[in-house]
Amino acid sequence: MKHISRPLLHICMLVMLLTLRMADTRAQMLTGLNRDSLRRVLHALPADTNKVMTFITLGQQYENNMPDSALYYYEQAQRLSVQLHYPAGFVRYVNNYTAVLNMQGRYNESLKLDLQAVDTCRRYGLQELLVKVLINTGVVYQYKEDYGRAADYYMKSLPLLESSGDLGMLSLMYGNLCGMYRNLHQLDKAYQYARKALQYGEQSGNEYAVGAACSNLANSLQDLDSTAAAVHYAQRAYNTGKQLDDITLQESALMSLGNSYKRTNHYDQYLATFRSALPLARMLDDVNGQAIAMQGITEGLYWTKQYRQAAISADTALAYAKAHDQKEVTRGLLLLMSDIQIALGNQPLSRQYRYLYDSTRDALMNDNLQKNIQELETKYEVEKKQHQLLEKDRQALRQRLWLIAAIAGILILCLLLLLTYRYYRQKQQVLQAGQENVRLKALLEGQLQERQRISQEMHDDMGSGLTAMLFLSRSIREPETAAVKIQRTAADLVRKMNEIIWTMNPEQNSLDSLIAYIRVNTAEALENAGLAYHFHMPENIPAINIPQELRRNLYLAAKEAVHNVIKHAGATEVHITITVNNRLTITIQDDGHGFDATADRPFGNGLKNMDRRMQQIGGALQVMNHEGTTVHLTAPLAL
Repeated sequence: MKHISRPLLHICMLVMLLTLRMADTRAQMLTGLNRDSLRRVLHALPADTNKVMTFITLGQQYENNMPDSALYYYEQAQRLSVQLHYPAGFVRYVNNYTAVLNMQGRYNESLKLDLQAVDTCRRYGLQELLVKVLINTGVVYQYKEDYGRAADYYMKSLPLLESSGDLGMLSLMYGNLCGMYRNLHQLDKAYQYARKALQYGEQSGNEYAVGAACSNLANSLQDLDSTAAAVHYAQRAYNTGKQLDDITLQESALMSLGNSYKRTNHYDQYLATFRSALPLARMLDDVNGQAIAMQGITEGLYWTKQYRQAAISADTALAYAKAHDQKEVTRGLLLLMSDIQIALGNQPLSRQYRYLYDSTRDALMNDNLQKNIQELETKYEVEKKQHQLLEKDRQALRQRLWLIAAIAGILILCLLLLLTYRYYRQKQQVLQAGQENVRLKALLEGQLQERQRISQEMHDDMGSGLTAMLFLSRSIREPETAAVKIQRTAADLVRKMNEIIWTMNPEQNSLDSLIAYIRVNTAEALENAGLAYHFHMPENIPAINIPQELRRNLYLAAKEAVHNVIKHAGATEVHITITVNNRLTITIQDDGHGFDATADRPFGNGLKNMDRRMQQIGGALQVMNHEGTTVHLTAPLAL
């Protein structure tokens, strides 16, 4: 009898699924932390993607003995992933959550989530995670004994997996194909995939993958009656599970080892092995594992001729398998119960169990299914060749792109050289312009120094000479006409020379200096003429410089206006107002008798000179004749 060999592959598939899930996250998150440390880390983390991965890692710590707690932490990861719009977190939640669902026999829930994860990976381009989800979906279909769909998902994942170069994942995938072909009774093919799984597992250095491969290889060797070799690999898988403290690997290895004991007629060891496996399956909350272990115990009781205990165990196992939809275990137990009833001498009940077994016998081994599996394999080989051709095309395209990039690089280099040359030329031009500016600045400074020198010499030499002549003319006691003329002429020359010196002096080019100079000289002229005067000045005078031409023309125009008041207005009082905004305005207002602007007057040239001076500096002259005369002098300021 071979009642136990086929159900054992479900455990191998479970090992593969858990190992895929562990490989997905252990390499990424906090591998050295225990539960307490992880919980402390979890409370300190902000609500981000790292916290999602910590939830998943913490859930893994509970899978071996507290599956409900594992599910709780996986659900927290899912909620946070949805809140953060983190598709990769949702897919990783599915990979881990469905592993527990599969152990609990909740295949429909698991399949629904796996299909959602496939859609999420394709929608968001999560190619690496897509491989794992495709494999997990195939595993669920295999649990549900829908081998056609299982093979379809496995074949879809193979090209992606082989191109990724992940030998550990490839080892686990081959282990899954081994299990599927054992279900299809293609034992040689199953054995080939088991050997490949172990080869790639050893090359990858992934101990989980090696343990799963050893368990699958032990089962395949049992199918081929290589019992001694099967015991060796089953023992190796068990030792790996103990070394890694992985209960799932230990569970599957014990069941494979027990099956080897049955083939060598060591029934007591067979029974003891499955009795050791049952607590591990219960610790994992592994529905399929518990059903298989209970079936193994029942069969061990049968082979050790404990028929009544075997019948009681079979009833319990049948009730459990039916309650948890374990179809294949149920079929095996029905056939075993038929044999037990024969041993108890109850032929009618034996026939009933045999009839139930025949009515539920696996109908999936028909020619159409075998043909479909073969078509899928052929399709995969074709796609693999197409992928290789596509890869060659991609390599050729990459070479062309490299050539284009090299040509573009040369063109860019030439452009940079050209831009560098132009930049150098522009820099030379700027340098030359700067040198020219330096020359012009030096010239202006020279002119300024020359003005200062002329002003100084006029003050020192001509000024002292004119002053001496003025004093000499005053020393003549006799009121001779010539002496008086000389005195007046000398005084006038001194005054004009001082005006010229003030105009040329660059230290007097501020607005404040101009206003002060106008005030001092105007006040002196009005006081000498015996006229009352009032000045109205702004409180705050802007600290700005004004050109020499503006200073000279504005001062002389104001002087001419005051001179006209003194000589022609017949006034007794004069008001002088200065305002500053964006323009400088000087208003000279007297209380005299005014004048007729249309009459032919001898002083008419004075107004013309004032108007010409204001036009030269961009200003304006305005004269109003009402209750005296008002003169407005306006000039622009660069504030």
